[in-house]
Amino acid sequence: MYTRKNYSALSAAEKQAFVDALRKVKADGVVDDFAETHATHFGHGIHRSSHFLPWHREFLLRFEIELQKHDSNVALPYWDSTTDVSPDDPLWGPDFLGPFDVGWGLGRELGSDTLPTAGEVATTLNLPSYDRFWPKLERDIHNPPHRWVGGVMASAASPGDPIFFLHHSWIDLQWVKWRHDHSNEPFIASGPGLGLNDPLMSWPDRTPADVLDHIALGYQYDVEALVA
Repeated sequence: MYTRKNYSALSAAEKQAFVDALRKVKADGVVDDFAETHATHFGHGIHRSSHFLPWHREFLLRFEIELQKHDSNVALPYWDSTTDVSPDDPLWGPDFLGPFDVGWGLGRELGSDTLPTAGEVATTLNLPSYDRFWPKLERDIHNPPHRWVGGVMASAASPGDPIFFLHHSWIDLQWVKWRHDHSNEPFIASGPGLGLNDPLMSWPDRTPADVLDHIALGYQYDVEALVA
């Protein structure tokens, strides 16, 4: 079991290990492969559907495994975009994600949209059913940070910017929180082929049912003790 932490809670050594692993998977072609996979399936049900959350959970896990091939102690951190809202935050500092902008040609335009608020997140987490929860989470909480960062992050190939993985780790955490408080609510399909036991795009052997329990997948979040 490993723990995904708020990036702001990472030690200097943990930050450096994460950055080093990112550079290695970029050199190996992994980052570009993941960006291409996301872009290829962008309009194929991985967004605007009930598979949005399970597909991206599987996607993050697979990327995390690639990072851990270089350093088994690395876990994806997350960016809480309701609290770190400035281009001057340490998230974008020279010892963390800042240098990737020029180094990887990401064309960021930090501040290009309005970020979600803690109140909007709370409202979303209070929605009573999955078919009401995921659309609001995707539209109002997930989409704005993509646009706020701009550049590659605002494109179909958004995993080309490493902030994608910190952002989606935070989105995944919201799903964890919602399921904790709505444990009896079923997974509701948004259409044909998008149900609990239907294959996730690109991985015919994986379904939402396989990824519902994040603990069974081997990870937890640093705040889970606060919501237990």
